[in-house]
Amino acid sequence: RELFCRSVLQLPIPSLSRPRQLRAMSGLIVTRDGGAPAERVPPKSVHVDVDVVERIARHRLAQTFVNSSPSYVEATYVFPLLEGAAISALRVVFSDGREISGEVRERSTAEAAFKDATSRGLRAAMLREESGDVFRTSIGNLGPGEEVEVSLEYCLELPVIDQAVRLTIPSHVAPRYCPSDGMTAAEVCSQAAISGYSSTAPGAAFAAKVEVNMAGGVCSVESPTHAVALTRHAAESGKILAEVQCSGLQCDIVLAIFPRELFRPVVVREVHTARGTEALMLSLVPRFEALTQRIEAVFLLDCSCSMDGQRIEQAKRATQIFLRSLPTDCFFNIVLFGSDYKILYRHGSVAYSQVSLQEATAYVDNISADMGGTNILDPLSSTLAQPPITGTQRQIFVLTDGQVSNQQAIIDLVRAHRCRVFSIGIGSGVSTALVNGVARASRASAAFVQDREGLEAVCIDMLRKASSRSVADVTVSWPVVPALRSQTRLQPMLAGEGFSAFTLFPHSPLPEGAVVKVTGDLGTRRLEFEVPVPPSWSAVDSGSEAILHHMFARRLLAEMQEADPPTMSPSDAVQLSVAYSVLCAHTAFVAMDRHGTEMPTGVVKASDLAALRGLFTWPMGSRHGAKMPTGLAPCRDPYSAWGGRNPFLLMRAAGTRNSLEGQCSNIDDLVAKTTMLRSISTEFRVVSRPADGSHLPSVAGVRSAIVEGALGMLRRVARVAAALPFIPVSLRASLGGGHSTRAATVAVGALPQQERQQQQQQAHGSVTDPEIGREAASPLAAMASASGQQPCGRAAVAIGTGGESVSKLARLEALLRLADFDGSFKHSPELRALIGLDVTWTSAWAQEQWGGVVASQVLVTAVVLAHLTREFAGDRATWDLVASKSREWLRSQENLWRGSGIDSVDVLLEVAAARSAQPPQ
Repeated sequence: RELFCRSVLQLPIPSLSRPRQLRAMSGLIVTRDGGAPAERVPPKSVHVDVDVVERIARHRLAQTFVNSSPSYVEATYVFPLLEGAAISALRVVFSDGREISGEVRERSTAEAAFKDATSRGLRAAMLREESGDVFRTSIGNLGPGEEVEVSLEYCLELPVIDQAVRLTIPSHVAPRYCPSDGMTAAEVCSQAAISGYSSTAPGAAFAAKVEVNMAGGVCSVESPTHAVALTRHAAESGKILAEVQCSGLQCDIVLAIFPRELFRPVVVREVHTARGTEALMLSLVPRFEALTQRIEAVFLLDCSCSMDGQRIEQAKRATQIFLRSLPTDCFFNIVLFGSDYKILYRHGSVAYSQVSLQEATAYVDNISADMGGTNILDPLSSTLAQPPITGTQRQIFVLTDGQVSNQQAIIDLVRAHRCRVFSIGIGSGVSTALVNGVARASRASAAFVQDREGLEAVCIDMLRKASSRSVADVTVSWPVVPALRSQTRLQPMLAGEGFSAFTLFPHSPLPEGAVVKVTGDLGTRRLEFEVPVPPSWSAVDSGSEAILHHMFARRLLAEMQEADPPTMSPSDAVQLSVAYSVLCAHTAFVAMDRHGTEMPTGVVKASDLAALRGLFTWPMGSRHGAKMPTGLAPCRDPYSAWGGRNPFLLMRAAGTRNSLEGQCSNIDDLVAKTTMLRSISTEFRVVSRPADGSHLPSVAGVRSAIVEGALGMLRRVARVAAALPFIPVSLRASLGGGHSTRAATVAVGALPQQERQQQQQQAHGSVTDPEIGREAASPLAAMASASGQQPCGRAAVAIGTGGESVSKLARLEALLRLADFDGSFKHSPELRALIGLDVTWTSAWAQEQWGGVVASQVLVTAVVLAHLTREFAGDRATWDLVASKSREWLRSQENLWRGSGIDSVDVLLEVAAARSAQPPQ
C-alpha cells in the first residue's frame, strides 16, 4: 500500500516515525531459528462454550492451531477478549495427548521460566496481556505437523443495552492507528509485538454454544450478526441453549438476551470451600424516573478511513435522529475527527433552534470517511479545553470504531476533567478497552453495535441518560458478618444501566432474612429498596470454578490501577493477581511440561499459597453520628473507615493464620501505600476551563491524512466505476460494487407476540415521559398491538437483509427528518409522499371537529404521532424522544385545539389515530 501511494502522490513516507494503521490481527506467529522471517498460521478452529447466569458469563475458549512447517518452532498468537475479562485458567493440549496447565506468576519471572524451559527442549506455554483487550500466547517447541489446542477460561459481567443483556464473543483484533507520539512504553511494545501479523482466518471454523440461565426466566435470545438456533429446556423456563456456527473470524458473535424480568434485582452467593471465603454479588438494572438537567451536547464523530462504507452511513443516520431528539433548551456542537479534526461551530456550542438544526443537518449530510487515521486525543482535548456554557452540564458523545493505540492517554485526559463522556463503539474488532475505559473514567456509559446493526436506538438511549442525573449518594449496606470484609467501589447508577457490587469475607452463617439495602438520592426524592440474600449458595473447591471470587479480584485490580493517583504499585498488583489466580498487566500465566526435570528455582507455585484470610476489621455501629439499621453495615464509601486505605485481602505464601498475623506489619506497609477510592456520590459540576487554542496536527499526521485521503478517494472512484453498465460483473465485485449480505436473525422458540409486547411496553413505560408511559392502557397502544407490530428489541430488525426491513427503517428516518427542533411537523411534499397527508385532509378534520380553522401544524403533528405509534411500534426507542418533544409542543398549543370533546393530548392523539386509520386519499 505504501509503494502504491508513493507512486500516486510522490511523497516520502517514513516507515517508523509516521502514524500508521495496523492490520487486523488474530493468528499464530511462527519464529524460526536464526531469526528467519516468521510466517502466519491462522487458527484452524475457534470454539467457545459460555454459561450465562444472570449477568455473569463464564467462557471456555478453545483455539486449535497446526504447525505446517517441517521443523520445531516457537509460536505466538494474538487474540482479543472483551475488556474487563477475568482470565483464570490456561491449558494446552498437544496432539500426543500431553497436557500442560498454567499458573499465574510475576511477568518477568514467568518470561524467564518460559525461556529456560524452551531452551532445554521442554514444551511450554505463556499467556500475557498486551493491552486491556488484546492478549498474546507463546507456545514453545511445537513439532512439525503438530496440532495444539489452547484453552482459556475467563468470566466477565455482561452489559445491558437496549433492554437486553448483550453477550459479545470477539473474533479478531481490528486495525489500530498509531500516532507519532503520546503512546506509553507498554503500548509501543504491544504494537511492536503484533503489528506485522494479521489474519481474520476466513477458513477457520468459528462456533459458540451458550447456555443461558436466569432465575426470572428468558424471553428470547436473538442475534444481530449470525443465525442462531435455540433449544428450550422443557422443565426449566429460565434456561435456553443457543448455538452459532460460522466460517471465518471477520465478524464478532453477538447475542441479545431478553430476560422476562430485566429489572429484577438479585444477590448471588459463592463459597470457596478450600479457602473458607464467601463472595456476594448484587446485580440489578435500576428502574426509576430520573430528574432531567440542561445540557450542552457535543457529538464527536469518527470520520477516519476505517469508518468508510456502511459504518459512516450508520453514523450519519444516527446523528440526524440524534439532532432531532435533543432537548429544546440545550446547546450543541459537532466535531468530526480523523488524523485532524473539524468543528461545526468553531467558537463554541450554539443554542438549539430551527436555524441551527438546519445548519447541522446540511453539515452531517456532507460527511464522508476521508479524514485519514483515528486520532481521538486532539479533538477531545480541544473540546474539554473550551469553557462550558453557563447553566448547563456538558455531555460529550464519542462514536468511533476505536482503532487507536494511545488509549491510555485518552483515558487519562477524560479522567482529569469533570465531564461525562458517553462512548459508542461500532463494528467488529472495536477496542473495548478504549470505549469502556473512557466511559468508566468519566462516570458515564458505553455501548457497542456491530456493522449493519441499528445504531439509532443506542444513540437515543445515550442521550436520554446524558439528559438525566445519576443517583447521588449511593449506599450499599451488606449483611453484618464477623468483622472481616473487603468490597469493590460503587459504580454510577443510571436508569436502565446495569449496576453491580461485590463483597468478600470469611464464610460464616448469615442471619435469617438477611438483605442487601440500596439507597440513594434522586433530587427531592429518595431511592431505597432491599434485596433478599438467598439462603443457598454455590460451593466451589477449585480456583478455576470460583467465578465471583475472580470477578471480585478483577474489579479490585482495575479500580486500584485506574485511581488517580493509582492506589496500587506493580508489586501490590502482582500479589493480588497471584493470590486469586487472575491475570493482570504485571503477571502472566506460564505452563511447562515438567516431566523428568525440576522447576526453575525462585518460582513459587500458586498452589503452595496459604488459604485466604481476612486481615482487617470492619467497623460496626454508626457513621457521622448516625445510627445504622440493625443487621446492616454501612458502605457509602467503602474505604473511608480506613482513612482512605483500601482493605483488599491478600494471600501470603506458605503459612498458617498465626504466621499471617505475625506478618501484619508487612501488610500494613502495603496498605499504607493506597489512597481512598471515592464512590460515585455527587453529581458532576460545571468547571470553567480556559481555552488553550486549537491543536495543530503533526507533520507526520498531515502526511498520513494525505495518504489515507488518497486511499478513500480511490475507493470512491472504484465504487463509481463498479456502477457503470459496461463494467463486467466479475470486475464489479473486485471494485467494491457487489452487495454483501448477512444472515438475518433467527429466533427459534421465542415467546408469543402478546407476551413480548406487554414486556416491551412495560419497559418503555419505566423510562419515558409519564404520559407516554401510559400507552398500555390507551387506544393507541391497542392499535399498535392490532397492527401486528412486534417490539422484540433492536436486534430483531438490526440487519434485516430483505428490502422490507431496510425500506421500513428508511421510511422512519425520512419521517423523523421532517421534525422541527421543537418536535412539531408541518405540511410538505415529503410528508405527503410518506404518509399521504395533505392540506385538504387536515382542513376537513378541523371543520368537522371544531367547526372552524385550527392550525394545521397542530393536526399534522398529532397525525404523525399516531402514525409512528401504529406503524413503528417496534422501533419506539428510536423515535421516543422526538415524540416526547412533540407532545410537549402540543401541550403548549392547547389553546388552539382544546374543546369539542378534546381536553387532553391523549384524547387528541386518539382522535387523530381513529381518523388516520385509513390512509387519506
